[in-house]
Amino acid sequence: MMQLFAEPAIHSWIELDTLLRDYELGLVVVAGGDDDTGSRAVQWVHSTDLADPTPFLTPRTVLLTTGAQFKGTLGLRTAEAYVARLIAAGTTALAVGVGIRWDRIPPTLVEACERLGLPLIRVPYDTPFIAITRAAARLIDAAVHAQNMARLENARTPRSSGLARSEAALATAVLKLLIAGHRSLADDVAGPSFPKLPRGQVSVIALPAAQYGFDPRELGDGTAAGVVDGRLLLVCEAGRIAAAKKLTRGIPGGLSERGSLDDLVELVAQADRALEHARAAALASAAEQRASQASGASGGGSGGGSNTPLTGKLVEYRPAMHAGLLQLIGESQDARRRATGFLSPVRSHDSRHGDEIERSLEAWLRHNSQLSPAAEELGVHRHTLRARIRTAASLLQRDIDSPDTRAELWTALRISAPTASASGQR
Repeated sequence: MMQLFAEPAIHSWIELDTLLRDYELGLVVVAGGDDDTGSRAVQWVHSTDLADPTPFLTPRTVLLTTGAQFKGTLGLRTAEAYVARLIAAGTTALAVGVGIRWDRIPPTLVEACERLGLPLIRVPYDTPFIAITRAAARLIDAAVHAQNMARLENARTPRSSGLARSEAALATAVLKLLIAGHRSLADDVAGPSFPKLPRGQVSVIALPAAQYGFDPRELGDGTAAGVVDGRLLLVCEAGRIAAAKKLTRGIPGGLSERGSLDDLVELVAQADRALEHARAAALASAAEQRASQASGASGGGSGGGSNTPLTGKLVEYRPAMHAGLLQLIGESQDARRRATGFLSPVRSHDSRHGDEIERSLEAWLRHNSQLSPAAEELGVHRHTLRARIRTAASLLQRDIDSPDTRAELWTALRISAPTASASGQR
């Protein structure tokens, strides 16, 4: 048996369906549900009526609220913004108690959850929030206890950390043999100690470096896994893909198309390309959340640090991904709208004062933030260009020396509507 991750591998969470099946609570999903809703992970239940609770939420949380944070009639745009923030924070489901603020859940909130895909749960008036929190804690404790007991049974023969590392290296070697086309040798090396290797149609899942606490052995026969070049690769038969998706929920990853074992090299490349897009989306979501927290912070609470693992989705490969990330981002109407809003202070300034801050920014970034070559292209003194860059930083209210800011600025300039400077009016 292979061991790819350090102990402990205990999952301190339950499936949402486990909580919904506690019928004494009377919880019912009224919107935003699909075939995978019941298998969503629940790691905690938290109640709050904050308009933006996301700075204080961890992924896999069921959020309980009475709706008291919404004054007057809840509009659709407000509801969608609220739901979108919860989804970006990795919230499992939103549970609304009725009979306190609302006699019934507002249709706008129902529509927002249905449209954006966040499960919306109705909590009856006679079910206190503390009862839901206690039930979830009890069920999670029971799940952890069951896993501990199972691990104790399986650990009759102590295994040294050196053996675990050897097994992980052997699993990776088996995977590399499969990718190289040496299937018979891979079978011989794996032997009876590993799950049966995949056959027939397979797909590849690529995940970030092994920093997440799950064990691929749970996938069983028909799979192969190993850490190759800093990312975890899972090769799964068609029948094991659903289980792999469930195991990797909440982790940004890439899923290839289906193909034969002869196509593994291409399938790995597809999974890697999809992983790039998943990581880019997760980083963009995290950056947006940090910016939202920074702009709205008025007191306590703090956002996650740079060492916080990214949360995201498993992105399926499609041929259009070879067009490049900027082109794909530019295809999103929401991304173009956000880019236009980001650049709006600069463009308004240029329009009012006849200035060329946007054009100067574009040239400066294109020359890798070097003043002299950019100033030469623009036909201005480099001190003038430096002043323009400082003006841009002031207008944007962002740290222009931050790599994140420069990346966002370059992306916004590339995907937003053409400006006068970009359309030849120079």
